[in-house]
Amino acid sequence: MSKNTTATPEHVVCLPESGEPLHVPRRSGTVPAEAWVPYPKPIPRQWHLIAAEKGFSIHSRIRDRFHLCLRCLSCGALNAQKIFTLRTAQPACVACQCKSRQALAQAAGLEFMYRDSKDRHYGMFRAPCGHKISRQFAFLERIAAGEVEHRCEHCLQDRERTEAERIGWSFLSRDMDDANYRIYRHSCGHVQRVARVNMRWGQVDCAGCGQSWCSRPSYIYLLQITWPDTNQQLIKVGFSAHPDKRFRHQLGLPDSATVNLLRTLSFETGHEACHVEKRLHSHLCKTHPDAVVPSTELEGHINVVSEVYRPSLLPVIHSMFDRVASEQAR
Repeated sequence: MSKNTTATPEHVVCLPESGEPLHVPRRSGTVPAEAWVPYPKPIPRQWHLIAAEKGFSIHSRIRDRFHLCLRCLSCGALNAQKIFTLRTAQPACVACQCKSRQALAQAAGLEFMYRDSKDRHYGMFRAPCGHKISRQFAFLERIAAGEVEHRCEHCLQDRERTEAERIGWSFLSRDMDDANYRIYRHSCGHVQRVARVNMRWGQVDCAGCGQSWCSRPSYIYLLQITWPDTNQQLIKVGFSAHPDKRFRHQLGLPDSATVNLLRTLSFETGHEACHVEKRLHSHLCKTHPDAVVPSTELEGHINVVSEVYRPSLLPVIHSMFDRVASEQAR
């Protein structure tokens, strides 16, 4: 879980009289260091009692009539806090928080550098590889607990570039629509989205200059299949360079099954047809899960285990085909 950050280091100033470090809360990080000077007013006895109950002693009043300098009874560090916070809430020791973050980072195999001044849930860390990375503190807790593993996005992109260049491609960016895909440029100049695992193993063909199904014209088809012996009717959506061949040869349908090719959409490349078809299935599974035929019901009838739907979904699928055809016509 990472994000871009413009964080600043932990804000610590020195008291002008003693030179001791004063830890300043995150929201006061923009206050100039010279503003944290003693404020010459008495301290009510009741404030001392409240501070002791909450794990602090009062060192002095500071900056203005609203602030105090508190000493943490656990670590001895000085903290700037509002009087209102002391009286109505539990003040936090910034120094203790910093030590806690350092320990958490160490348990997660990272080095804590500084917190994010704009988002208290994030901090900046140095990974074992040397890169600076932004992470949620809660995510580090999951790493330390062994629930997830650390991964440096900078190193990942370096590996992705190397994997692509090895077989004549250039890494351009991540695919914003699918975390498993990346955008690459082939040596011929063609730009294409490819599954990262396919690029890693070199199982990719250019839809611009290649010779496989990926670069040849293809179709998305809509079939209506009926089995006379059970009178069962199902809808199949898929892509193929030869939809008519797909019926019997690849789907493994018996001769008794009645197949109606209701509709096809043509594409210049199989790569484009595959991309659109996967997008259609993803949308249908999310919006109409009850209309998805389970794999157990398909056994012995057809050589697929997914991407088959109930006939009630036919109007929805036709509407989606219309939308794709409209996008192609633009």
